[in-house]
Amino acid sequence: MKNIIKSLALIILFVALTTSCEIDNYDGPDASISGKFIDNATGELVGTDIVNGNSIGAIELGWATESRQNWAVKNTGEYTNNLVFASTYRIEFTSCNFYPFVVNDFVIKKGENNHDFTVIPFLRIKNPNIVYDSQSKTVKATFNIEAGGSNVTLNEIRLFAFTDHWVGNYVKFGITSGSCYKRASTGDISSIINPSQQFELVIDVAGNPDLFKYSRNYYFRIGALANVSGVGTVRHNYSPLVAINIQK
Repeated sequence: MKNIIKSLALIILFVALTTSCEIDNYDGPDASISGKFIDNATGELVGTDIVNGNSIGAIELGWATESRQNWAVKNTGEYTNNLVFASTYRIEFTSCNFYPFVVNDFVIKKGENNHDFTVIPFLRIKNPNIVYDSQSKTVKATFNIEAGGSNVTLNEIRLFAFTDHWVGNYVKFGITSGSCYKRASTGDISSIINPSQQFELVIDVAGNPDLFKYSRNYYFRIGALANVSGVGTVRHNYSPLVAINIQK
């Protein structure tokens, strides 16, 4: 009986080893795709967060069960995916910082592909200006805000700062003073958007010595969060990135 058990164990082990050594004969990804997210009104890039920001929902068609792939978008508003299968897809945009939409029968061919998506952002940060005053040791941002649609109201605005270019809502110094972070819910700002209103946000560099420790470049972006119903999770809209060399 022991010999039979030993023989069965050896057979099972042999089958497991030979099965695990079989060569995967499926073809690998044979395409790549890149492009930009462009504001339909201004032609500018629509930036996002590198973490929990906009993503491209890609569903390859022709399968019995659909499976959604989420392709990341860079904080600049550009994207690249070098590991794609040439096929026909349905592209879905939900929970972004622009109005959701679907692209049906989106064809990706073998080799390199390029496609820009034209979008309507919930908010546009207009006339952004971010400057450092070496006398007061403050960084001040001034700007206006324009709504992308009639159903958009303003939730909050903030001047984000960090030590690298990924700065945004999830990559930032934890500065929450009223001078650099204002919310409609607390009455700091109105939820009604007036394009002619100029906003001002200020970060006190001297008052945050543990964050601004060294003489170097620091990175800043103005962010604004909208309230929009029926569009999923709303992401921040941003001004272009600004690098400021601060000397201690």
